[in-house]
Amino acid sequence: MSEASAKIYDQTTAVTTKALARAAITRKSPAEESSKTPPLICLSAPIQEQAMSHIFKYYVGTRQNPGVLPYLSDLIHTEPSEALQATIKAIGLACMSRIYHVPELRRSAGEEYSKALRATNANLQDAVSATSDSTLGAVIISGHKSQMMEAWLNHVQGAIKLLELRGVKQFESPTGLGLFNNARLQIVSQSSVTVGLWSPTIAALSNRARTFGDTDSQAIDDFYDILITFNDLSITIKEAYKNDGFRGNIAPLTGQALRLDADLVSWASSLGLAWQFTVARNSPSFSSGGIHIRSYDDEYHVYPSINVAVLWSHYRQARIVLHEMIQTVCLNVSERQAMPKSQQIMLKSSTINKHLVKDVCSSVPHIFTSGEAGFGGVARLPWPLFVAADCTNISPHGKNWIAQILDIIATSAGVQQARILSHFIKEGHHGFNLIPGKSKGVS
Repeated sequence: MSEASAKIYDQTTAVTTKALARAAITRKSPAEESSKTPPLICLSAPIQEQAMSHIFKYYVGTRQNPGVLPYLSDLIHTEPSEALQATIKAIGLACMSRIYHVPELRRSAGEEYSKALRATNANLQDAVSATSDSTLGAVIISGHKSQMMEAWLNHVQGAIKLLELRGVKQFESPTGLGLFNNARLQIVSQSSVTVGLWSPTIAALSNRARTFGDTDSQAIDDFYDILITFNDLSITIKEAYKNDGFRGNIAPLTGQALRLDADLVSWASSLGLAWQFTVARNSPSFSSGGIHIRSYDDEYHVYPSINVAVLWSHYRQARIVLHEMIQTVCLNVSERQAMPKSQQIMLKSSTINKHLVKDVCSSVPHIFTSGEAGFGGVARLPWPLFVAADCTNISPHGKNWIAQILDIIATSAGVQQARILSHFIKEGHHGFNLIPGKSKGVS
C-alpha cells in the first residue's frame, strides 16, 4: 500500500471512530432503546477489524453454537483472499452503519464493497481463482448487502454459475460442501417466492452431494428435491396466468399442489430428533436488548440450533405460498363453474395457513433470544415474515405485529431489506408478484 493510500485509510478510520464515539455518547439507555442492538464495539480497534468481528460474532458463531454462516471460520483461515476479506468488511460496516446510525460507516462500507467487487471480478477472470471456495464465499456473502430483489437475484444467478463451474470437486472438502449446501438452500428457499432459479446442473450436483453428506444433510437434500418440484409447479401456474386471468384447464393444478403439500408434510414428519422443536407456553413477551416485545400469542418455539429454526422457517414459507396458490387457483375455477369441492379446498388451505403463520411468528422469540450466534438468524426472517403477512386472511393484529418485528430487525441487525418489506406491509401493497392471479394488495 502506498503512503498516500495509507493516509486515506488512516483518515477514514479516524473519522468513523470519532463518529462511533459521538454515537456512543448520544445513545439512549437500554431501558429507552426501541430495538435490540448489539453493544457498541471497542472504539480503540480499527474500524475494519470491528466490522469483521461483528460478522464473526453474530453470523459465524462458534463450533458449539454455530451461526448462519459457520463456514466462514475455516474459509478465512485457509483462503483469506482480498475479495473475501473486503466483502466481510463491507457487510459488517453496512450493518454497523444502520445499527448505530453513523453515515461515515456507510461510506466506509461502500469503499470496501468497491474493493470487494474489483477483487472478485479479477478472481473470476482466472480459471483457478474463479472456482475457489474464497470466491464463492465472497459472492454468497455479498448478497447480504443487496437491499432490493433485483440486485439480490443477480448475486444468486452469479452463485449458481459458480456452483455449476465448480462441479463435483467442490464436495471434496467440508468447507466446499458447506458452501454448496448454504448457497443451494438459499436459492431453493427463495424459489418459493421467485420462480426461475432452478438449475438442472445444480439438481444433478445435488444428487452427487448426497454421497458426501451425513444424515442431517440428507434431510436438506430431500427438502431441496421437493422445492425443485415446487418451482416447476410455480412456473406452470405463472405461465397459465395472463393479465386478465388464467387460461386453459387449470383444475389439475390444484391436485398437483395438494400432492406437493403432502410431500412437504411427509418430509417434516420424517425429520429426526436433531431437527425437532418444542412448543413452550405462557410467554406473552420476550426480552430483547433491554426492551420487552410482546409475542405473537402465548406460545413460542424452542429449537436445538439457529439453523434448524431457519430451516423450519423456509419450510413454512414454502407451504404458505403453496396454499395461497391453491386458494387463488380454486377461486378461479369456482368462478368458472359451480364446484363445491373447490370451496372446501379453499377453506382448508386458509385454515392451514393460519396455523403456518402462527408457527412463523412463534419462532421469532427463540431466534431473537438465542445469544450472539442466534442474532444473525434474524437476517433470515424477513421473507418468511413478509410472506406470512401477505396471507389472505391474516388478522390486522398479525400484520401489524409482523411489521413491527421487521422494523426491529432493520434497526437491531442492520438488515435494510426488512425495513423495505415492512414498508410494503404498512402501505398495503406487494413489491413483487409472488402469487400469479392474486391481488398485489396485502389483505
